[in-house]
Amino acid sequence: MAPYALLTMVFAVLGTYLVTHLVTGSLQERFTNQLVEASRVTSDSVVRRERQHLTGLRAIAFTDGVADAVSTGEGPALPTLVEPIVVNSRLERVEVLDDRGMRLFGTQQPEAPVARPVPLLDDSDRSSWPIVADVLAGRKDAAGDKWAGLVDTPDGPALYTAGPIVRDGRVVGVVLVGSLLRSFLPVAKSEALADVTVYALDGRALESTFALVVDERDELQAGASFEASEQQGRREAKQVFGRDYDLLYADLRVRNEVVGRYSVALPTAYISGAGSTARWQMAALFAAITFGVLLLGWLLARHLTRPLLKLVRAARAVSSGDLSARSAVHSRDEIGMLATTFDAMTAKLQRQHLATVGALASAIDARDPYTAGHSLRVGQLAADLGRQLCLDPVHTQHLQIGGYLHDVGKIGVRDNVLLKQGKLTEEERALIEQHPRIGLDILGPAELPDEVLAIVGRHHERLDGSGYPLRLSQEEITIFPRVVAVADVYDALTTDRPYRRAMSVREAMHILRGEANDGLLDSSVVSALESIQSLWEERRRSDPILLGFNLPQEPLRKGA
Repeated sequence: MAPYALLTMVFAVLGTYLVTHLVTGSLQERFTNQLVEASRVTSDSVVRRERQHLTGLRAIAFTDGVADAVSTGEGPALPTLVEPIVVNSRLERVEVLDDRGMRLFGTQQPEAPVARPVPLLDDSDRSSWPIVADVLAGRKDAAGDKWAGLVDTPDGPALYTAGPIVRDGRVVGVVLVGSLLRSFLPVAKSEALADVTVYALDGRALESTFALVVDERDELQAGASFEASEQQGRREAKQVFGRDYDLLYADLRVRNEVVGRYSVALPTAYISGAGSTARWQMAALFAAITFGVLLLGWLLARHLTRPLLKLVRAARAVSSGDLSARSAVHSRDEIGMLATTFDAMTAKLQRQHLATVGALASAIDARDPYTAGHSLRVGQLAADLGRQLCLDPVHTQHLQIGGYLHDVGKIGVRDNVLLKQGKLTEEERALIEQHPRIGLDILGPAELPDEVLAIVGRHHERLDGSGYPLRLSQEEITIFPRVVAVADVYDALTTDRPYRRAMSVREAMHILRGEANDGLLDSSVVSALESIQSLWEERRRSDPILLGFNLPQEPLRKGA
């Protein structure tokens, strides 16, 4: 425990220093910095919105046909020309005026962009707006021939940008692009993380994020007595709606012109909140120290016990029949040496087990020269199908062993029945159909996994209940006998039998697909076989263990 005690002391000293640094630090300075940053972000928000206005304005003014439609007074032609720009540029309010300041076209997208703008219902006179008069008079400022400002509309205060529509060197109309302050200010608030209020030049509060909650502006009046130079950067403590705030005022500049003023407000409770936050930070720090000590102890214990737990899990898996399990422990200590030896032993045991089961399957198949290698092929094809179906490795191993042993019950069937050349009688057919039961009886003492036993006992069951020996329904047949059933039928169809020649791959797949469509075989397994059948055929042609059958390249002739 000495290292843990020393580590705790180091963290305690560090924590004490951080407490002193955080608590005695200048919270007021941090508050001021945040207030200044909120003012800067709000100013940037206004600039971005005005740039959006300018971009949309230029696009409309220079669109082919707009100047012609305005000069001839063809208002109905403007929606087709202007509305796509309104939607694409996400402009809130757009108006087109003639050379007298009379509106030819007006549209808006209230609150949020919609698929199609709606008509602007505000029909008040725009010709009296200073920004409109400046454009119609052809006046220019230092930034060009565009003008912007705050205007009162029946829908509320708005920030508008105006620009000329020129034809043949003459101003024939005006484009107005605007945003209501009540829709713009919430965006500015979310960016600045402070409440924002916009004032007219006379100090009258036009719109505020405060007013979105309480529609009273008297408490927000900045006062007309402040000159612009005094208002810029002025800070004021004020109570708004019963809460204490610090407000920082600044000029609202658009196109280098002061069009109004704005303030950003932060609750002064922020300072006390910051102090509380500092206390919580320190509490969290000491909690983290304690947690760190415990975590370190847990990690050390885990470092020692984790390899042992992996080894135990692997041993349990092997004892339950999963010979594919490995400890996956790689280290140079004694535990690593033990795990390496265990994995090597398990791998050898798996090889021996598969070889033994494969030898038993070969012995069963050897009774009939026409079925030589059948069980081995079924087992390996079933394993390939399991991998194609993304089954776990242990399930793939069960499929392989189950495929090897699926016909073990034929040991209990007499040779005169099993190897009969002609047609079987009903009694002989009944004896053949008992080989799944016989197989289960033979393998009962072997304590094989349930999945393997399900394959041996149910690989001849069919999903429609027509299989044997139990006539099981679809719900009673798991994926394991379903996979082996497809592999068994496919191998039987593509190998020579005493009563017929081997079918081609195409003929076999046609039959399998037909049985899947008829509800006998699992269609997903048949689809998996269709995906891998070319690779499987190449493999079994080249693997000596899987040889011993004749695969025709062309379909059999009728009557063959």
